[in-house]
Amino acid sequence: MAANPERTLEVPVDSIEAVRLAAPLATRLELCHDLASEGWTPKEDLIRAARAVVEGTPCTLVAMIRPEFAGCRRALDVAAFATTPRLLDLAKREIEMSARAGAHSVGFSLLTPDGFVDLEANGELIALARGFGLVPAFLRTFDLLVDRDRGMRDLAALGFVRFITAGVLGWDASVATLDTRTAVVGRDVANAAHEATRLGRAPVEVIPGGGVRAANARAWLAVSPHLHASCRREGVFSAEELALLAREMRA
Repeated sequence: MAANPERTLEVPVDSIEAVRLAAPLATRLELCHDLASEGWTPKEDLIRAARAVVEGTPCTLVAMIRPEFAGCRRALDVAAFATTPRLLDLAKREIEMSARAGAHSVGFSLLTPDGFVDLEANGELIALARGFGLVPAFLRTFDLLVDRDRGMRDLAALGFVRFITAGVLGWDASVATLDTRTAVVGRDVANAAHEATRLGRAPVEVIPGGGVRAANARAWLAVSPHLHASCRREGVFSAEELALLAREMRA
């Protein structure tokens, strides 16, 4: 996709139509259900259909693991991602389903009630995912953590390969300027490199996401070669926005 082989573009999609449009230009597709509500675990049929589309191409699939069930918390806060026995059990079932359906990777994140990475629960999910040959990624809930530096240490120690961040505290990316957000992400990248050196392994990939568009891509690429962008205009996937963003990635 990009002239620079280090650059990656992850595009979240919730329909097979969007999969077909995005796959030729994306490095990776994040499959989810109901992207308008920030996404839930995709249906098995979508994963299978998407795998058929990308089979034989460089594009890979990551399935979001965010269980949706009656009475689940829909707010985008720590409580919504705090580990419960039910949430952990459903996440395990959905990781297995995603592997069976053809995903290459899974993205999940379970937190403690006080806003830290749940080491035990995520460790169980990582072991399960790797047992199925899936790459483990951490969702944008990294921005809900009360301590980013500790969060980075935890993700690196657990063995997460990548995570998404908008460079803000909380979910609303509009609370900070682009300069402030890129500075935060730049520090995350530096912390990831430090942990990689300390642990003797590859750094966790820091993927800016949340308002990433072709118009601001260069600012983000100055701090990280990885981007996550929905490429939506007025709530609808835009092939034009994706093409513009892909062009910036190749620049």
